[in-house]
Amino acid sequence: MARMRRTERNGPGLLFILVTLVVVAVVGARFLGFYPQSEEQDLGPPQDAAHEDAPPEGPAVDLTPKVLVFHSHASENYHPKDSHTSGQTPGDVVAVGQALVDKLKSLGVTAVHDTTLHDKPRYSDAFINSDRMVDAVLKEQPQIQMVLDIHRDGLQDKPENYTRAEVQGEPVAKILFVVGDKDNSRVEENLQFAQKISDGLEARYPGVSRGVRVFKSDYSGELHPNSVMILVGDWRGNTLEEAIRSAELLAEVIVPLIK
Repeated sequence: MARMRRTERNGPGLLFILVTLVVVAVVGARFLGFYPQSEEQDLGPPQDAAHEDAPPEGPAVDLTPKVLVFHSHASENYHPKDSHTSGQTPGDVVAVGQALVDKLKSLGVTAVHDTTLHDKPRYSDAFINSDRMVDAVLKEQPQIQMVLDIHRDGLQDKPENYTRAEVQGEPVAKILFVVGDKDNSRVEENLQFAQKISDGLEARYPGVSRGVRVFKSDYSGELHPNSVMILVGDWRGNTLEEAIRSAELLAEVIVPLIK
């Protein structure tokens, strides 16, 4: 019988060698801290992308108050509410003042907002009370550059939309600037200041300003050269929302006048 020749194995097979090399490589990689990247591993956005997605920063806010906002008639409301609030509740006009203050802050200007009900309990004492407040604040913070008494008008028998304009497709309340000349040695300075704001408003948002008027009254003008009463809209002719929009427009015009 023919004898079968037995195959001799002179060493490990090629497959065995390859498997051994792969195992050694994987173990070595883990030992040295190298790991294959998983497709599901979240490394976060690239550095540049993270910066691109960040919201743009607004202007730096100067924390030193430069504007005083107050309301001699803080109980005033807008349609459809009663003309004035009862008790010690602030009127809508205070919310208009706050909208002005908030917009100024977003543009980098800090304002003091006095929300005292100066027309309570006696309406006739409103300007006496607010004058005392203004005088006290200016003595404490002499760096204030503007004194703004925010009201709303109370007109009768005026045409529809007499106090309403339109800006970028939305209704806004028209604004009247008032200066008092009674016992006011600074009336000319007050007038110049009021005219600057009115002109700036008209240039930027045509039709929103109702101009500047002089009344035979005392409206805190004696206390600061840049003092003015500002009537934002009218009780019958405007809503609170329209007045708030106008206050924000007013802030944009005021900021360039601050040093």
